[in-house]
Amino acid sequence: MPAHLVDITLPATPEAARSARRALSEAVAGSDVADDARLLVSEAVGNALRHTVSTRLRMVVGVEAGTGRLLCALRDDTPVLGPANPAATGCARRESGRGLGLIAALSQSWGIATDGAGKWVWFWLGSSANRV
Repeated sequence: MPAHLVDITLPATPEAARSARRALSEAVAGSDVADDARLLVSEAVGNALRHTVSTRLRMVVGVEAGTGRLLCALRDDTPVLGPANPAATGCARRESGRGLGLIAALSQSWGIATDGAGKWVWFWLGSSANRV
């Protein structure tokens, strides 16, 4: 089980990605997964802003004691797994869509889970010594 480091709520505004990166950076300062974690949290926040109708986002970050593995989970207010934002259809949507691919490519594991009132996008990152 990860040791709790960060649990913040952010308004679903364009500044949310910057605020999430800042909070994450403070939590994992000096870790060799910090750069990947900042990139992936930016992608997760960007997806939530583009593809949901959320008014707020919640980010939880923890580091597994002993291994340095990082768990990051981002929750939005939309429980459906597909795009819930009507503005996320059409040409703009087709030109995007790399966020989850980056999360899948750079993380040890990742997933999406609903909790009835929203959904969580989560990923694990391991230190370079623990990467498979």
